[in-house]
Amino acid sequence: MENKEDIIKDLLKDLKEDEAIKVELPSRGVGYNFENSDDPFAYVRPMTFEDEKVLSKIKKSNFDIVNTLLERCVSNLDIKELYVFDKLFLILKLREISYGDSYESTVVCPSCSVEGKLKVKIDDLKVNNVPDDFTSNVVMNLPKLGKEVEVSRVKIKDERYTQDPDILENSLWRFIKRIDTVKDPSIISAVVKKLPLVDIKTILKALGSQEYGVDPKVIYECGNCQVESILNLPVDSNFFNVN
Repeated sequence: MENKEDIIKDLLKDLKEDEAIKVELPSRGVGYNFENSDDPFAYVRPMTFEDEKVLSKIKKSNFDIVNTLLERCVSNLDIKELYVFDKLFLILKLREISYGDSYESTVVCPSCSVEGKLKVKIDDLKVNNVPDDFTSNVVMNLPKLGKEVEVSRVKIKDERYTQDPDILENSLWRFIKRIDTVKDPSIISAVVKKLPLVDIKTILKALGSQEYGVDPKVIYECGNCQVESILNLPVDSNFFNVN
């Protein structure tokens, strides 16, 4: 007669819940230091019950919760060094392999303000990979100042500076590596405060690199008023709840 341990082992032999999949990021790993330099990919494993328990104990903001989850489930690179557009891609991939390709969320119709259900197939979302000339920093000319600037793209470790507009306004200098040939942070900070709005918006666009990664825009047809609206896919801590 088989003992209990052998029976349990036999019942679980086909379960592969911890098996990680290899994922090529929208950034193609440009600028990352992979733990295995010969294998420049992220490895993502499905969520476990233990992950869910850990998340339930975190009393922080949504991006703290999501970052913790990525740190637990993604390997071969430092999560804090991810570009923010790669982060969204990994969040969606993690949801897909943990709970399946379909996602349903409650949203409010912008037209009639009635709540309804938004149903999305994650695999249908468009992904824009970076071009061959993509670099970690962006070099460009400011339209009004007429001088060249070098700006670093926002990474997860920088999120604390970008979540609040007031904080970002006072922290923008951190992302500017040089203006023309000047690299002194105190001078850059003083110049930024005097830049016209069009130059500031040019810098902000470069920071976020929103043209890359997953396009979060989805079409929602309201069941109440039948109006179609374009919404951003809701991604928060509830995104990882199977219900």
